[in-house]
Amino acid sequence: MEPQTYKIYFNEGALIITDSQEALRGIPNLFYIGDDEIHKSFNILVNSDNWGKPMTFGLMSPDPTETFREFALDYTLIQAAGGLVFNKENQLLCIKRNGLWDLPKGKIEKHEDQRAAALREVMEETGINMINISDKIGETYHAYREEDSILLKETHWYKMNSSNYSDLKPQTEEGISEVKFESLNWFESPEFQTYKSVRDIIQKALISHKEAEASV
Repeated sequence: MEPQTYKIYFNEGALIITDSQEALRGIPNLFYIGDDEIHKSFNILVNSDNWGKPMTFGLMSPDPTETFREFALDYTLIQAAGGLVFNKENQLLCIKRNGLWDLPKGKIEKHEDQRAAALREVMEETGINMINISDKIGETYHAYREEDSILLKETHWYKMNSSNYSDLKPQTEEGISEVKFESLNWFESPEFQTYKSVRDIIQKALISHKEAEASV
């Protein structure tokens, strides 16, 4: 059975719920916790930005999915979707939002399913069209403050392909200043400054994409 891991990021820190010791290997500033410490640890995490260094709490669980779902009941869970769009030159689409590189994504509307929302958000934020959507890559999780509340966002990511990318147009009203395709190597370079959750899903997508390319 494939290992299950949930990484809930808050700024540079994270709460990791997993059944795989490998998922916690080599993480700096890691603190192991038990089931009864999950909410206390998360509260420390969301207030640790004043402590000068990011913290990571790791919880080994026999059923990470159930543990995560129970944990999430205490927070407002926001559903979002986005896409990783590859072109024929084997490049990946990215955006610059509020000064950081990112991937196109946004909240799922009431009438939408995940796939429809992912397609809509990609088209709205980048101006691209003629997109083919294929496999789901996975989910990412991050928490953020909104007024006096902590919200938890679950983003569903899909692999997409497009051959029409001549009319890229950033959605400036969403804080997007640039849209471009870049080589896959660029996403592993120091120039690509992004969120840890976005880096995670890109790494996962690139592994599967390179495997697919090698098998052709």
